[in-house]
Amino acid sequence: MNQKKLKFKILYLSILFLALFSIIDRVVLENLLFGFPNELEWDTSPWFNFLEKRRRIEFKENEKGALIVGSSVALYSSLPERMNEKLKDKSIRTEFYSHPALTPSDFYFYKEDIVSKKPKLVFFVLNPADLQLDFLITEKENEARLAQYKQNLLFQEKSIIDFQNLEYSEKALDDVSAKTRHQNRMIYPAQYLREKYRDILKTGKSAVLSLLSRSLFLVIRYRSFLYDPMDAWIENHLRSGRSYHYYTGIIPEEGIYLRGWAKPEFSIDCELKNGVFEESVFFQEKNTTLRIWGEGKPILFDKTFPKSGWHTIKFNVPEKSDKTKLRIASDKKISSLQVDARIFGTEEIYGIRLSQNFCRNEIRKHISYIRIPGLDDSRLSKMDDSTYSKDYIERIYGYKGESSKMSRLVTLRMAKIKLASFPKFFTWSELEYLKKGIEYLESQGIQVVLVNSPENPIEREVYGSSPWYKGYISYLENLGKTKYKFKNVISDFEDKRSFLDPHHLTYQASEKSSDLYADWISETLTEK
Repeated sequence: MNQKKLKFKILYLSILFLALFSIIDRVVLENLLFGFPNELEWDTSPWFNFLEKRRRIEFKENEKGALIVGSSVALYSSLPERMNEKLKDKSIRTEFYSHPALTPSDFYFYKEDIVSKKPKLVFFVLNPADLQLDFLITEKENEARLAQYKQNLLFQEKSIIDFQNLEYSEKALDDVSAKTRHQNRMIYPAQYLREKYRDILKTGKSAVLSLLSRSLFLVIRYRSFLYDPMDAWIENHLRSGRSYHYYTGIIPEEGIYLRGWAKPEFSIDCELKNGVFEESVFFQEKNTTLRIWGEGKPILFDKTFPKSGWHTIKFNVPEKSDKTKLRIASDKKISSLQVDARIFGTEEIYGIRLSQNFCRNEIRKHISYIRIPGLDDSRLSKMDDSTYSKDYIERIYGYKGESSKMSRLVTLRMAKIKLASFPKFFTWSELEYLKKGIEYLESQGIQVVLVNSPENPIEREVYGSSPWYKGYISYLENLGKTKYKFKNVISDFEDKRSFLDPHHLTYQASEKSSDLYADWISETLTEK
């Protein structure tokens, strides 16, 4: 009897523990994590930002909602604030439903959630790079290309590609999707497991168990980004903004590099606290002299710093106002190649690095989907053809030393070369998921505009005239029915200086594409 009571007690306590854990996991953790102020900036913690962003998407009854769906290609070609300004008179509002590396299969698994937002239109910006082209390339071919990369051999891919092996490896895709791919494991593990159980089982029982545990417990699913919003909040409120990814402060008149580096001399409209300027700046070299002038050109600060690194600058502004214009100059000109040679292909000249929220008093929330114009982008539009090509080749394909990794963009170029050799168009699972996702949205009464996003002419020429590519465009043109439209934006972006890389637009080019997209959205949603 005592033994039965003991077993019952153990069972009871186990059930109680699981119930309590589930409440903490599903209710407390969820509300705490996504209820915490999101002060993360552009291009940081993509999975948290996506999950937090889509929870907030809500269209009013009198609004015609349009969701901009896609990968970083969509993020880098759409400026929703600019588009909404253009569309506000028509009661149309756009929202991002996007994250880096969003593929058609992700789109398919998000389809029910997309419908739950009640948009009138889904505006899907798609690039061939989103089709997981990596799995056209074998491990052997990748290893051979890596050897070329380490020798800095450029554009010799054809010598190591096996043109007798022209197939897409669904098995390799399943293996990566089940074992390491973030979206499958963090955002929709239960749906993925349910849909692809047999294929996942072939990759091993451990993959099934891992996906099952992530389906059941959010703490396991979210653990890789659990502390990201808290780290950002602590840095913004309890530290001095010296550790960050991208700049969020006031932009100087001369512009800012995205990682916070300013020109050697610049002007800035600075917000003050009780007439006091107090900010942190970073000096790359020791014995740097920093001078700061006020609006009437009196010098407010003049000091030489014997040590490099971060320093706090503090002084009173005579006017005791809340805002003033300052002219800031450092006597040291710093080469971008000295700071980080991987960022640019040709040299840029820096002055000092500013703290993250430099000259801005307000710590803003919900800015992770707001892109800022940086000198990283505008520098490209000022280059001549040969300088751009030199910068591009060195930045995207050049060898950066033993510590560097071969970019995925190298593999994508190889895949395009391989596609160009196919005698005709063929599909694989990603393209089939695209079709199924669009058909589902149409069945729910939602209009779909699919945009074939632009590609850098340097890359498109590799396969743009091939039978496969022509068949691909034809496939996209005929994917849907009455609620479907296809738009091809290729011809609007023939200038390679519009591109940061093979498929991401500069900020200046994204202004042009945003206006174009806004026109298409308006045209679709105002049709009788």
